[in-house]
Amino acid sequence: MDDGIAASARLIGEIRSGAFALPAARRRRPIVILVGSEESGASLCSRVLSVLGIRMMQRATDEPGMPRLSRNGAGEDRGQSKLAGLHDRILELFGGGDPAADDLELPVSWWADPRVAGIRHEIAELVNDRIGAGHFGFHDPRATRLMPLWNQIAKELKLAPRIIYCLRNPAQLARVLQARDGVPPGLTEYRWFAHTVEFFRHARKAEICTIDYDEWFVDSATNLQKLQRFLALPDEPAAPDVEAAVSPMIEHERPGDDIGRGDARQPLIRSVYRLACRAERDAGARDQLQHIAGQLLSFQQLHAAARGSAEVTPSGDADMPGNGARAARSASAVQHCLSPASFWQPDDIVPSAWHQHAPFAFWLTEALRPGIFVELGAHNGFSYLAFCQAVQRLGATTKCYAVDTWRGDEHAGFYGEEVFAKLNELHERRYSGFSRLIRSTFDEALAHFGDGTVDLLHIDGRHRYEDVAHDFESWLPKLSDRAVVLLHDINVRERGFGVWQFWADLQARYRCFEFAHGYGLGVVQVGRLVAAPLRPLFDSTAPDKVAIAQIYAQLGLLSTASHELAEARTALRGREARIAVLERDGAAERDALAKAESWARDREATIEFLRADIGRLQEVAAAASLREEELQRIGDQFAGLREEELQRIRNQLAGLQEAVTQFEREAEERSAGETAMRREIVAAFEAARRSSETAAQDAAALVLAQRRATEAEQAAERSAREAEQSAAALESVERRASDAEVKVVALSGEIAGIKTELADSRQVGRAALHALAVSNGGYAYREPRLGWRHTIQRLFGAIRRQ
Repeated sequence: MDDGIAASARLIGEIRSGAFALPAARRRRPIVILVGSEESGASLCSRVLSVLGIRMMQRATDEPGMPRLSRNGAGEDRGQSKLAGLHDRILELFGGGDPAADDLELPVSWWADPRVAGIRHEIAELVNDRIGAGHFGFHDPRATRLMPLWNQIAKELKLAPRIIYCLRNPAQLARVLQARDGVPPGLTEYRWFAHTVEFFRHARKAEICTIDYDEWFVDSATNLQKLQRFLALPDEPAAPDVEAAVSPMIEHERPGDDIGRGDARQPLIRSVYRLACRAERDAGARDQLQHIAGQLLSFQQLHAAARGSAEVTPSGDADMPGNGARAARSASAVQHCLSPASFWQPDDIVPSAWHQHAPFAFWLTEALRPGIFVELGAHNGFSYLAFCQAVQRLGATTKCYAVDTWRGDEHAGFYGEEVFAKLNELHERRYSGFSRLIRSTFDEALAHFGDGTVDLLHIDGRHRYEDVAHDFESWLPKLSDRAVVLLHDINVRERGFGVWQFWADLQARYRCFEFAHGYGLGVVQVGRLVAAPLRPLFDSTAPDKVAIAQIYAQLGLLSTASHELAEARTALRGREARIAVLERDGAAERDALAKAESWARDREATIEFLRADIGRLQEVAAAASLREEELQRIGDQFAGLREEELQRIRNQLAGLQEAVTQFEREAEERSAGETAMRREIVAAFEAARRSSETAAQDAAALVLAQRRATEAEQAAERSAREAEQSAAALESVERRASDAEVKVVALSGEIAGIKTELADSRQVGRAALHALAVSNGGYAYREPRLGWRHTIQRLFGAIRRQ
């Protein structure tokens, strides 16, 4: 049983450690899916991947190999292939068979269509026949929009998709396509935006490698390294060989001086581009892209529904004269009520209930182009700033005026001077060239405007029925022949709001359009002359009006969501900063706590040590107490004997003192004798010193004589050589040598006498010193070293050797 448990444990451990993961991973064959919008450099990336060893499917033959070079600089290779043809067949199922297929909005869950399933099986068979072993890949711009299909194919064939997304600045794309094909820049940017968010909506959590187009021409090695790391490619071929093979391809597609210049016109598209650049490494950026994609999908669905409803005509009416024209006008009504301005994002976000109407404010300003715009009740100024932003961005000649006391009311709430100060600071910095803030009541401001001069009036003051009616009627003479009036909060019926009642009155008198979202916004055509861009808004059918209202409701939500997302990011950065501060504070507190714990441990050790010392001291104190008790007992026993013992000790001390006195007298006598003896020894030493000096002089004479003898010998040797000529000289030398020997013998006798005297002196000194040592037990005699004695001995030895 134990063996079974051990085997099970080993099996679980192998599973946890990934021992069985390798075979499963081998079953999932890698496939490289290269996606990217038109002119994004995907063809260049495809050729680079072939250099790196990826078997890329050629566009013309569907066979793995090196794609051919494009002939138009940064343009894509437009050769058709079977895979691209299968992609086209899917798009044609939903009306994508014409050149405008880039603008096609695919239906919801299009990949679940039975017709798509058949084509998907054909694609799976094609890929399965060609994939083989190792890395295999393909490139087709259509795959950007067909990612759900490829997610299904990857599951069916057990593939491991490696998605490479080629990214280029949409502003560059717009310039390239406008110069080459005459495509309007706004359309190009919208297509890029739609395709990008659609791709990230379906890519979800898949691993993505983003290859920036500009990076190829700035630092191509960065893109090469990213591809090699992402695909886990071997180091072969070597980096220099790869760069040498890739450099001509890059130079062939170099776009000139257009690298990195400019930004997209729309703030939303600029934001999406920045998010796409960070998507491969920032999960938060991908979440934001998917959120934007969801908002865009909702808008596209509403737009499609509105377009479909506009195209529907009652049965049998199609053949009636004029019905075709009416249908065409109906179909274009929704489109005429939208423009690129509808997608702008407000620059200034302040607290307001007007946030969701900013897209319509942008479009209305563009459509009406008012000469004078007046807003009654600005409060924090969101709506007024949105109109000013539109005027400034359009380059219009509109003059703008905001009228308010900036004190508040029972509906907006009462507030202090800080609200006006904040709005005025922002207003003066941006819009003071064509706008003014007028601090007065609405009635007081009437005198500042001539009759028939105001083209656009926004009423958003106190919201009781009587107040709104009074504001409208009092300002009515100031309105021009083409004037439009906006009333906010027409969909609020609580807290005494009466705008909805007055709105019902106006609908009976004027052309009106109603937005129910954002607390409701009413649009009233008061002037008898309707601006041409506004006719589709007021003259559209009921279904069209519903579609337009729904579209702007979605745009309002998208605008609000974008800014809520920005605020959330700001709040997140603030929280991250606070977290960082808290982490630093926590680290400091942890360090302080660690130090405190260490201090506490040290104190505990000290306390334990002190406790041990206290225990030892207590033991010592107990022992001392016992000894004290014992001493007390002994003291009690010998108390009677103390006086007798003390007397006996005193007697002994007296005898000792007498003995010490006698010893001191004897010591003085010995000291006197020793002093006399020392004087005698000093005299003997002095005589010995004089004798030694005399002996030293004699020794010096002996040395001199010896030196002279040596010279004589040398001379004798010279004389010997000249013996035949100086025989007489030789005899003289011999005589002198004989005399010298006599002198040496005499000197030797004298030295022997001196030695005898020295020996006698030494005996006397030794005897004196011995007597001194005997009389003084602490004195030790040491015989001095007599260096002169050894010198004389060496001299005698030399003489004897001669």
